[in-house]
Amino acid sequence: MAFLFLDDSKHHRFGFSLAAFVICDTDPSENVSSIFRRYGYDPLSFEFKSSAKMKGDSNLQDLRVALKSFIARECKIGVCVVEGDKNIGPAGLKLLEQALTHPKLTACHHEVFFDEGLFSSVRAAEALIKNKVTLETCNFHFEQNSRYVLGIQLADIVAHTCGTMLLDALGTISKKIVINEPNDDVYHGTEVGLGFEMWASIRYAFLSRNKPKPNDDFELANVDVYPWGLFIDDSADEKIALAAKDRFGQMYLGCLH
Repeated sequence: MAFLFLDDSKHHRFGFSLAAFVICDTDPSENVSSIFRRYGYDPLSFEFKSSAKMKGDSNLQDLRVALKSFIARECKIGVCVVEGDKNIGPAGLKLLEQALTHPKLTACHHEVFFDEGLFSSVRAAEALIKNKVTLETCNFHFEQNSRYVLGIQLADIVAHTCGTMLLDALGTISKKIVINEPNDDVYHGTEVGLGFEMWASIRYAFLSRNKPKPNDDFELANVDVYPWGLFIDDSADEKIALAAKDRFGQMYLGCLH
């Protein structure tokens, strides 16, 4: 069994929205609650939002790092890209259909949670999955409140992270950050692009498979994310679709030194 949670990140100014699934082997609620408490937040009243202002709040920044570390260690992720926001829910279902063909997810039952507002209504969502043989192993929970479904808060982080990665691939952001990792003799104190930092922090988590016939050591260090962990809707602009395929279609897992 797996638990899957979908949330989105909208970028209307740049012509796309991106939604992300976080896939967990077990319900992550207790783990997320424990991380919240470690940083002094009450899971019964606190909700993590990537859109929250974090500048000058080192504790909230540290919480974000801890949650991303949990995702990188314990979860798998997949993303879908659409134009606007009316197609996010349906595109999420198509991504789910592709993800379920991955060996990790075949032949077992899954609990699937969608954030609020991704479909026009619960009835509309249920109509899309009716009689879908490819989704018959899933128990769906539509229009879920992320305040109470903590896995959706993890999906919020991934959607925001991957949305930033796609903006970087499109050349629309140029922000630099200085890596603060005292235990890293190579990169500590190095200035890198925000998109690179986002990618490096989450690249191992993408739902992927090894290339069937790698031609050299570089291909051996790359894994295929498409189709299991990436769906690009037909509504997406060609430039955005190409950038998304280039950024997420495969993932380099080799050494960065």
